[in-house]
Amino acid sequence: MKSNKIVLLVIGVIVALGVSFAVGYFALGQGAKREVSFASSLPTTAPASSPAAATPAQAEASQLAQTTVTAEEMFSEFICPCCGKPIGECTCDMAAERRGFVSGLASAGKNQLEIYLAYADQYGLDTFASEEVKEEVREYKVAHAPAERPQIVLEPQKVDLGNVSTKEGKVETSLTITNVGQKDLVIDSLSTSCGCTTVSVVNDGQEGPVFGTGTPSEGWSTTIQPGDTAELRIYYDPTFHQDARGPMMREIYVSSNDPVDPVVKAAIELDQVD
Repeated sequence: MKSNKIVLLVIGVIVALGVSFAVGYFALGQGAKREVSFASSLPTTAPASSPAAATPAQAEASQLAQTTVTAEEMFSEFICPCCGKPIGECTCDMAAERRGFVSGLASAGKNQLEIYLAYADQYGLDTFASEEVKEEVREYKVAHAPAERPQIVLEPQKVDLGNVSTKEGKVETSLTITNVGQKDLVIDSLSTSCGCTTVSVVNDGQEGPVFGTGTPSEGWSTTIQPGDTAELRIYYDPTFHQDARGPMMREIYVSSNDPVDPVVKAAIELDQVD
């Protein structure tokens, strides 16, 4: 009898242990299921970042692209190199030619940004009246230019010739053209703001044709490889204005295949004396 009680006691203990184990296992399984269920509700990848906010220049360019203007409204945006006045106020041939260019763009339905860009390509950013607009257009052009491009640098951008005597005749000076870009720089046009000033390029020791106001450059070009330099040689003839006296300033324009600065300018200053 006593042995039977012992057997029953052992069986009871075994059953109790089995039930406890089963309950614990079930609870553990439910916890694991809850963890898996919660984990499956989380995103498997980070949410895509929102687009970067437009820069002020990009926002301004977008606004300009939606703005329609008349030619007359744009005349005040550009400076005539002959007299330093807006092209709408100057009566010289250079201003008239520029007004015609702007009028043609406006008549074709070009928006304000398109007119700015076309004018910059034709006459250079340095002819803009507003420095703020000039920088906005430059930023736009840089953002849309190839990563590898020719890039022109003209140094110095201004030379003071001091006193220039009409008796002593023609004087000359020179600037340095450097291609700081990664592609060949092709210079294909030179011009000046007045017939008293002419200009040429000396490349690889050879001086090219001499150009001035109204001198056609068609068919001529010279190439400066990346990292190389050339000389921009400038001539001023005081006898062109035989009776002129006092301070003068003349501009020189260099056109190239630089997509950001296709036209750059330099200037000479002088005081014409007897």
